[in-house]
Amino acid sequence: MRSPPGFMEGRNRRRGRGLIQLYILHSLKKEPKSGYDILKEISDKTKGAWVPSKGTLYPMLKKMEDEGLITISETGKRSKNIFGLTEDGKTTLEGIIKGREEEREKMYIFRNLLFEIFGDESESVRANLMEIRFLAEKIPDDKQGKAKSLVKKCLEDLKRLDSDESGKC
Repeated sequence: MRSPPGFMEGRNRRRGRGLIQLYILHSLKKEPKSGYDILKEISDKTKGAWVPSKGTLYPMLKKMEDEGLITISETGKRSKNIFGLTEDGKTTLEGIIKGREEEREKMYIFRNLLFEIFGDESESVRANLMEIRFLAEKIPDDKQGKAKSLVKKCLEDLKRLDSDESGKC
């Protein structure tokens, strides 16, 4: 599914806006929310490091409504706006996720070419990380717990290495 015009567009200064729009769709798929709830959720997810301003969020929500991706309804004594996901919004989100999965597959197939072009002395670490990521996504659900445990242990060991301590992954 192709994204609506303007959605997820741009590579530089607008990239953050596309990510916010994508997160809004993802978040509203779970349940309808107010703008305040969305801002708080983003703040929590970024551990307060970054939160869009109301002047960024609310016009974006209006644009997404105009594009048919979300609905806006008023509820409560203060007529608080509640945003919900439309079927078009759900379809758009699913299309973006599917497209990302396809891109990930292409990246894996062409990984050696990419490392040849962009590689450096840490090439083998990057190659191994890409391999781990690709394999982890293919592990059956009943083995995901073990996979998470292995990755978590490896991450802890790498953090010790970063702190100039020895570790074994």
